Amino acid sequence: MNNFFRSLCITLLILIPLGCTPAKKPEVQTQPKTIVVPDVSRITFESIDFEKSPEIVQALAKNYQEKHFATWTTVNGTNYIVVSRKNLPAGKDIQITEIERRIPANDFDWVNVKLQYKNILAEANNQEKNEMEKPLVVSFTMDRPVKALGFEIQKEKTQETKPVPVPAPIPTPGPTPQGTTNKTAEKGIKLSMPKPGEGVTTPVKVSGTSKGVDGTIRIRIKDSNGITLVEKPVAMNGGTFSGSMGFSPPANPEKGTVEAFVNGEGGVEKDMVAVPVTILPNSTNEPEPIGAP
Repeated sequence: MNNFFRSLCITLLILIPLGCTPAKKPEVQTQPKTIVVPDVSRITFESIDFEKSPEIVQALAKNYQEKHFATWTTVNGTNYIVVSRKNLPAGKDIQITEIERRIPANDFDWVNVKLQYKNILAEANNQEKNEMEKPLVVSFTMDRPVKALGFEIQKEKTQETKPVPVPAPIPTPGPTPQGTTNKTAEKGIKLSMPKPGEGVTTPVKVSGTSKGVDGTIRIRIKDSNGITLVEKPVAMNGGTFSGSMGFSPPANPEKGTVEAFVNGEGGVEKDMVAVPVTILPNSTNEPEPIGAP
């Protein structure tokens, strides 16, 4: 009998802790974050001294030796563009004026690097000449890997003297016959938002009307230097359109323009209207993600 009670007590001691084991909470499954980017946007880049660039970047440049080249690589998540400055045309240097991010297809990032030759002083001393012969190195980062990168050499802007056209006399409009309207004046694109001279920051709300034009309406925002900050198509609803344009804001207020136009056959831009605005820094003092809605 004593052995029976002793066995019962041992069994209870074993089962009590098992019954008190707390249930595990189900793991919360997080949904992957969707990244939204505009069709075309500007990427901020930073110039780096060639001797201070990563070893793999220097080795890549030295591998080409005296050749005139432009190449690109990624080191620890940072993208580096390397451009040779040797064997350039006499009296010329080269610079990177703009880096664009383009999305030709879903989840495909194509980076377009714009290069431009510039004039240099002929009186440069030996030290300055040695500095100008070093490869040009810039770096930039993105929120996902680059799938393709291309280089575009822009032509130098030349100042041309054009004859000043003599304005034609403005005809005095006659009376409009009763029951008729001036339909020609109603055609075209009009921007109702933002207003001329208005201060804007990212994202910019853009809206307007379109009558008598064919093609996809695109909106483009440029800074004071004429550099495109963002460009993308907008949705049409009858004769009206609206959209929200996100971009990387400047550190200080600067002049800019908001443009609306139609892409015609062969990508020719037509029926363009532009509104001058003042581009303001981000009021939250936080960097605006590229392509914010």
